[in-house]
Amino acid sequence: MSSSHTKTISRILDPVAQQVLKLILLFEDGGTAGDTPDLANRVSVVKMAVDNLVKVGYETICQSLDQLFKHDMPPALVRVEEASVFLQDAVKLLSRDPSSTIGRKKLIDGSRGILQGTWSVLVAFDMSEVRKIVDCCNSVLTMLNTVPNIKSFPELADFVKNLTPGMSQMIREVDERQDELVIRSHAEILQRGIAQVKRITPILISSIKLYLNTTQQRLPAACEAQSNRDYFLRQMSDEICEIIRGLQLTSSDDTDYLGDYNGLRLLVRNSKFADEWLLNPAVNVNGAEFIQGILDTARHFEAFCMSDSERMGLHGLISGIDSCLHQLLDAQQRGDAATTQSAAACRGDLARLLELCRALCERMEHQNAIYRLARTLEGKATQARRWLLEPRGPQRQVGYEATRALLAQALQIIQTEAEEEGFQDPDFQESCNRLRSKTDELYALLEKPLVSEVQRVREQKLATEAVQTLDFVWHNMQHGLVRQVANFFTDLIGPIRNLQEATSAVPANATAYQQAADNFLEHSRRVKRTASLAASNLVDPWRGSALQALASNLESVGSQVSMAGWAVMSARQNGASAQLQNAASDHFNLIKRHWTECAERTRNLVDEAIDAKAFIKAQETGILRDIDQIEDSADQHCPTSVVNGTTSIALRANRVLQVAMRETENSEDGVYVDRVNEAVHKLRATITTMVADAKNMVLAMDDLSVRERWRASSRNLVDAVSGVGQVVEPTYLHLAGGNIGPAFQRNNLRNKEASVTDVIPVAEMRQLYIQGGASSSLSDDNSRPLSPETDLEDEFNYPLPEKNQPIMAAAHALHQEARLWSSRDNELIAATKRIAALMAKLSQIVRGEHGNKKDLISVSMAIAEASVDVTRCARALGRDCTDRRMKTSLLQLSERIQMIGNQLKILSTVKATMLGSDDSPEDRENTEVLVGNAQNLMQAVIETVRVAEGASIKMRVDSGYRIRWMPRLTSTVSPSYMTH
Repeated sequence: MSSSHTKTISRILDPVAQQVLKLILLFEDGGTAGDTPDLANRVSVVKMAVDNLVKVGYETICQSLDQLFKHDMPPALVRVEEASVFLQDAVKLLSRDPSSTIGRKKLIDGSRGILQGTWSVLVAFDMSEVRKIVDCCNSVLTMLNTVPNIKSFPELADFVKNLTPGMSQMIREVDERQDELVIRSHAEILQRGIAQVKRITPILISSIKLYLNTTQQRLPAACEAQSNRDYFLRQMSDEICEIIRGLQLTSSDDTDYLGDYNGLRLLVRNSKFADEWLLNPAVNVNGAEFIQGILDTARHFEAFCMSDSERMGLHGLISGIDSCLHQLLDAQQRGDAATTQSAAACRGDLARLLELCRALCERMEHQNAIYRLARTLEGKATQARRWLLEPRGPQRQVGYEATRALLAQALQIIQTEAEEEGFQDPDFQESCNRLRSKTDELYALLEKPLVSEVQRVREQKLATEAVQTLDFVWHNMQHGLVRQVANFFTDLIGPIRNLQEATSAVPANATAYQQAADNFLEHSRRVKRTASLAASNLVDPWRGSALQALASNLESVGSQVSMAGWAVMSARQNGASAQLQNAASDHFNLIKRHWTECAERTRNLVDEAIDAKAFIKAQETGILRDIDQIEDSADQHCPTSVVNGTTSIALRANRVLQVAMRETENSEDGVYVDRVNEAVHKLRATITTMVADAKNMVLAMDDLSVRERWRASSRNLVDAVSGVGQVVEPTYLHLAGGNIGPAFQRNNLRNKEASVTDVIPVAEMRQLYIQGGASSSLSDDNSRPLSPETDLEDEFNYPLPEKNQPIMAAAHALHQEARLWSSRDNELIAATKRIAALMAKLSQIVRGEHGNKKDLISVSMAIAEASVDVTRCARALGRDCTDRRMKTSLLQLSERIQMIGNQLKILSTVKATMLGSDDSPEDRENTEVLVGNAQNLMQAVIETVRVAEGASIKMRVDSGYRIRWMPRLTSTVSPSYMTH
């Protein structure tokens, strides 16, 4: 029995579980004779419900054409009927003898059978409904498979006529299904897939039209048109396959690793086409694109590498295949026949790459979630800090690997800045080297037994220095990412606009078009690279995955834009008919709009990944640099450079306006919105004036008065940008606990000009106290007294978990998060600490170390009650938080915690009926699901604490909710350090 994955199953199963829970508690202590009449009434009600369920079940079987449903439903109905008979027998036995052992056993077995049988019936029906939707999706896929056979416009018309009703039905049914799901990540798979299908459908039809036009008129662009058609056909098929996968998911709630098998599936599919192309290049003209797609997907698996050797092995295979591919393409262009050996080597490397990615994916699936390497930058930094705060703790290995992975991404940022912008930060590079050295030395010491006080002091010193260096590296990574976003996402649409102008130039100029296409493709590559870095910086891993997918699309769709533009050029150069020229232009505009929308969605997510205040400061620095360049160009009488510099300044200022307006859209604080709007209004006015003065300066380079007016307007613009930066609030970055050492402070001051901002954009949470003057309208949220700080509350006297103690590991991870904060006047932290302690106790009961059925149910109910407290705190904060994104996150997390808490009660109830039968397959399955539920609850509560921490500084001034965030002074080494 797994957790409920739909609202219908939860709604029906919850009351059944409540009745079973009451029965177990009633008879765990032996029961009394006085209880029997109530029991008889309850069982009679259950019997009526069972009879009705069985009747409806068999009627549904008779009406269904689903053979799997007809196979799965009868055993479930039989089990429910047998369980009902068990309950009736138990009533008779317990009526005669309230202490009857056989009666109690039948009562427990019957209760378990009712619960599990009802769940099986509901799941069988739900899976039948899912198969209906999957059949609808497969029918659309079948129609898409006929696209390569369309050779005329009448055939295309028939295809569209047949596709439209099937597509509409699929979209409607998938939309209804996503509303029914309780697991957010599953619903978002369907939502994102349907949205993408809607975008691609008109482009696919347009690409087919263009292909038919070019082939019928025998134009040179027919090859590009076919490639265009095949690309969007594959993309459409991939999205529908992903929708099918999302429909079939039932139990996973791990949003971090939900997309692994999707990436693996893409690798397997593309490997098949790539292998065919390597054997015979004439089979598919897009073989090289398939291999590039494989390499792009494989790069995402770096997040799952747990050692430098794995990471280097993955990089080596990717680099080797990329090099081999270029050699192969060069040889084919030269007409060299000796390409068989290179193709064979490439095939071998591709097979090894696929096996490595499959192994990484399978390891992530079976690995305890507590010891998995996080996918986000913040997650890796948190794992590293936890390890350094407790070097000999349970997260030693994953903490060390998180540090290595964090350094790998830091070096990637350094390398990108050096290659793309020529910018070098020696202090950043030195801090990375220092962190690697300190953590390597510390890890080597930890591999040895702790035998002396000198060794303990040395380990503590290394850990302290590493934490300080880690903080410096973290902040420099944020600064580096902000700089790249400021440079590459300022003129996002300019290159594609230039490409469009090149396609419509009169007369047609193939050389100019090729240059514009190369610039556009290079721009797409840079934007993709920066967006991929930003994706790992998003706190929400699911939004990070969405950004990663968008980033990959930018480059691949960009190449299709280039091909579509070439089709327009070819049609014009070869004197094609007006119909073909119009079709080519319409198709180019359609793909161009698709790329532009994709780029804008990418930019919106990238803006979420960086600090707005730091971004505005980076743009201010860029504007000052452009002003200096314009001064030099004016001195040299170079009007073109002046125009380019002015354009850059205007674009940067407009980006500041975009980010500021997004801040106002995201805020519900009227005073803050008014301040930002006022600053935005001032900036908007200065842009027009500066551009007008720059035009006048171009026309009169030697007129000093004109130049002074431009200087004055430029200074006003810079002041206005600075004014926007002053009123925009900094984004709260969670990793702000450590202090930067004096040496790094001096280094940072020496490199002040290269920094994004003089002040690190991190909100200080020291002694933060949120208390409103007015009372809330919901008195229930404010009626509880503030939680006191007591020694008992912070006690967590449970041993460190072993590898085979996943629930205890979840409890320790939750405790590690909560112990960073004082419980005084913070009931969210107090409830979190209670959940951690109760979860540790649950682990001991489930493992049979102590306790009985009643204890198991009592602990699970206590966890559910503490989860309700966390949910109540999250909702109270979300209701009064002025940040819309944080509000949404808190409300989503509160719903998720409530759902997981309810499932925990159901699963614990089933587990309670199985205590003493540890070897049964059902018990093992239930224990696995219970473990997953505990881990999901742990992760949801940790996320809630982190979001609530940031939301607490963005509360309404009249909020009646009170919460205080006070960091606890914890030692670097825990008391359990000496024993390990």
